[in-house]
Amino acid sequence: MSFFSNDADTQKVEMLKNIPIFHKLTPKEILVVDELLYERIYEKDEVVFEKGDPGHGIYIVVTGKLRVDPCHQYLKTTLLDIGPGQSVGELALFDEGPRSATVVAIERTVTVALFQAELSALLLKNKNIGVKVLMEIVRVISRRARQVLLNEQHIPNL
Repeated sequence: MSFFSNDADTQKVEMLKNIPIFHKLTPKEILVVDELLYERIYEKDEVVFEKGDPGHGIYIVVTGKLRVDPCHQYLKTTLLDIGPGQSVGELALFDEGPRSATVVAIERTVTVALFQAELSALLLKNKNIGVKVLMEIVRVISRRARQVLLNEQHIPNL
């Protein structure tokens, strides 16, 4: 513990440590990742992204809630609300294909975004941190795919 720790840094570390994608990172590693994140605030009914938009990154909910409006009939009966600690748009980290759904804030929502360029830079600059984050993102994608294949009604991110 440093005698000169910054309270703002301590709060950031605590906030980000509660997000599953970052939970395996040390406090120092979290601060490295924090430099790559973009905070975005969405008001109720504000669109985060629309179906067909080019995908550039992942959005992680810090506070509030997002709703995914799936375009595929197969997912129409699935509850797709994304709350604190959960993420949406993970596939955009791997390609810039068009978004497959529209995402809207259903209440005032604070997110942090990690874009493909920043993840690539992290993997080049600090492979250890990048691989930890990447493995957690892959786990999220894997869980979602498994739940869709099992036709579960609720697809959580945890």
